Amino acid sequence: MIKKLFFLSFFACALSFLHGEKPHAVFVVGTHHYSPPKSMPMLASEIERLGFKTTVINPEWDPEKDKRGLPGLEVLKKADLAVFYTRFLKIDDQQLVHITDYLRSGKPVVGFRTSTHGFNYPDEHPNQKWNDGFGRDALGSPYRIHLSGPTRLKVEQGSEKHPILTGVQPDDDWQSRGTLYLTKLEKGTTPLLLGTGHPKDKKPVVQTNQFGTHHLEPEMTDVVAWTWTNKWGGKTFSTTLGHLHDFTDPNSVRFIINGIFWAADQKVPSADKNINAFSFSSPKKKAKSK
Repeated sequence: MIKKLFFLSFFACALSFLHGEKPHAVFVVGTHHYSPPKSMPMLASEIERLGFKTTVINPEWDPEKDKRGLPGLEVLKKADLAVFYTRFLKIDDQQLVHITDYLRSGKPVVGFRTSTHGFNYPDEHPNQKWNDGFGRDALGSPYRIHLSGPTRLKVEQGSEKHPILTGVQPDDDWQSRGTLYLTKLEKGTTPLLLGTGHPKDKKPVVQTNQFGTHHLEPEMTDVVAWTWTNKWGGKTFSTTLGHLHDFTDPNSVRFIINGIFWAADQKVPSADKNINAFSFSSPKKKAKSK
């Protein structure tokens, strides 16, 4: 049944592209952590310039903390690609069903950073399975733990010719200001990008959180971006990049945009195509009263 649904959704997408329709990417902004309300609209604007149609679900409030959640998710019915940047959501069934229906359709998925722990329903809640299940089954890895400080980035050996690396020019200084997330990749994932980081104080330590007990070394390397075919047959590009500064780095932005194109079954921009990185103004500090 899943294979049939995947074929039908793929066939419908292919027909729309053959008729010259722009692929429709729907961005779901489900947290204010790492400032995706700033980065995702700019990313959507850039892929629109490059040939997509986009919709950004980005409420004024923080859906992670506000019971109003994420109104507007019904637009996923019209999406050719869903881009998730969510964290610890507890949205109600009327909203969640739009996400689960989309996943079960077998359409492609892109996931950023905290989306590996995109839901946080209480124990014994009927939707509690999505706490780990979204990261594991939709994106290819649940969340485990993150380290401390910036992450040095390096292309996985053997992945240099993958389409998502087109035009990316890594050097020894390529890094993310975001901390390294440790992954537990599902079978069949293809690692593209590695990150190296360290725990606080750069000392070995054992830490326990709600996701398990973790033996941390003074320096650790893990996968920070990968491709996959998810549980429902959806083509998937996932990355634990997503710190606001990542979108100011030309290599990181090109890599991310290439991943979106790849997931949507579109030809990635050529190496000589201009891709715009972004700039973000810092909030002005209030003058101290004398």
